[in-house]
Amino acid sequence: MRKQRSIVLLVATVSTLVFTSVANGQSVTTEPVGFMTDSLLGNSDTFVSLPLIRPPAFVGGIQSAGGTTITVNGNPWTANQFVYAPGTQPNRYYALIGPATAANPKEGHTYPIVSNTANTITVQLGQDNLTGIPANAQLSVIPNWTLATAFPSADQNVSFTPTTSTAQYKTQVRVPDVSASGINLPYADYFFSNNVNGTSGNIGWRRVGDNTIDHGDDALLPDSHIVVRNLNGSPTLPLVNLGGVLTKKFTTSLITNASLQDNPVGILRPLDVALNATGLQIADGSFRAGDRLRLFNNSVAGFDKSPDAIYFQDPAATNGPWRLEGDPFPNRDRGADVIPAGVGFIVRKAAGNGQPDFWTNNFPVQAATVVSRKTHGGAGDFDIPLPLSGTTGVECRNSGSNTHKVIFTFPTAVTFSGAAVTSGTATTVSPSAVSSSVVAVDLAGVTDVQSITVTLFNVSDGTNTNNVAVRMRVLQGDSNGSGNVSSTDIAQTKGAASVGTVSASTFRSDVNASGSINATDVAVVKSKSGGSVPDAAEESEGKMTARVEMQ
Repeated sequence: MRKQRSIVLLVATVSTLVFTSVANGQSVTTEPVGFMTDSLLGNSDTFVSLPLIRPPAFVGGIQSAGGTTITVNGNPWTANQFVYAPGTQPNRYYALIGPATAANPKEGHTYPIVSNTANTITVQLGQDNLTGIPANAQLSVIPNWTLATAFPSADQNVSFTPTTSTAQYKTQVRVPDVSASGINLPYADYFFSNNVNGTSGNIGWRRVGDNTIDHGDDALLPDSHIVVRNLNGSPTLPLVNLGGVLTKKFTTSLITNASLQDNPVGILRPLDVALNATGLQIADGSFRAGDRLRLFNNSVAGFDKSPDAIYFQDPAATNGPWRLEGDPFPNRDRGADVIPAGVGFIVRKAAGNGQPDFWTNNFPVQAATVVSRKTHGGAGDFDIPLPLSGTTGVECRNSGSNTHKVIFTFPTAVTFSGAAVTSGTATTVSPSAVSSSVVAVDLAGVTDVQSITVTLFNVSDGTNTNNVAVRMRVLQGDSNGSGNVSSTDIAQTKGAASVGTVSASTFRSDVNASGSINATDVAVVKSKSGGSVPDAAEESEGKMTARVEMQ
């Protein structure tokens, strides 16, 4: 699941940026900010989730909450400050309930704001309620992204292509109807008019079938996604999303129905998020037996795409590991598979009772690096990187005892409850804390020619908790890390043996980790020739991409 993107954080800490609300002069601390650039393919649909937020208009403490009303301390607002008024107040706002000193069952929940007084807001609850919000819980009032703020007029031919004739729409922004029942939900289709069909002064966002009314202020939901469709020769263009990085909890209401129900969603984080770190889990009811996570590939062109991968959780297995439909290894743990930053996806809920399942996503605990470490005799320790996303790393060394050491390094101090090989074969798994931010997992009985997943359970940074998993392919003799042992590896090892010294550039050829590279290593590589372990991510990507359908 690869796609071109770049993410830049402009402010590294939450405490360093202050946003001032013009309306009330109140200075509040906001989230760190940054921008993310993504490619919107020409002649294709691109599933887009805007991963950053607009600057909050207010952050403060809640005095009380009940019914549909939230009351804050003081009188920080003017009446109907947060009410949309065409031509004068272009924003629609939502309330995000934040942390509190006491237990807060509604932390992360969001509610559209209907009206406000000087110190109260009235919100739309849907099937939710405000029960249990304690006094002094944090409240953030955040404006929705709109068509005109996500795709401003100045970005014509920069991030989107304007339309001059409805007979040949160019860029369309397709907004799924989240209120519709069932699957394959209908869309509201928008286009940017540049004097469409010869009209004069008719410039701005319009809805298909409604060519003259300005829809630039139509709101985009923070927990949903859009599909950007480039038609009729519209080229690939970059979309830049500039905004705040939400580090708080965020809760999405997943609608259920008497039959299957699609929920178009996105993750409000400018990060690749592993399935294990999404917060979707059978244990808390946010993801149930029969539910499916349908993920799309934005790097492959096509209209009305089928999902690139369909995931489910195994209700019969310990810790409910993630599985991939159609996986040739059906018991392989897919918790390390990632949802790329900014990619929209669908949670298809199985038949339910019509009540929503609430899914809370925390800012994920993620390792900074993971490596497979071995001691090469007197030459010392050498590490093979194990990427957390993309192509899986290959451990090509075996000292003869089928033991390996996997080192997780985190950016801050963490705790964890245990570790296991959640797919693949190993007889012993022994985790230990090397330091407050480094965890070592010793593995024994790891057979050759296989792919394994090593998972740390309940990794906590003191605020957030989730499992952290990494894949490793075990293939002795694969000195170039290609996933195959071939004549290339033999030639490489022979070349290194002519020097004999183990160094940072040659250690992979010391396939028995003896501390020297010699004829023994060459013989091992020759004996392993023909061995192959395909990359699990590439396997699923190739298989699932074949299902993309052209309109």
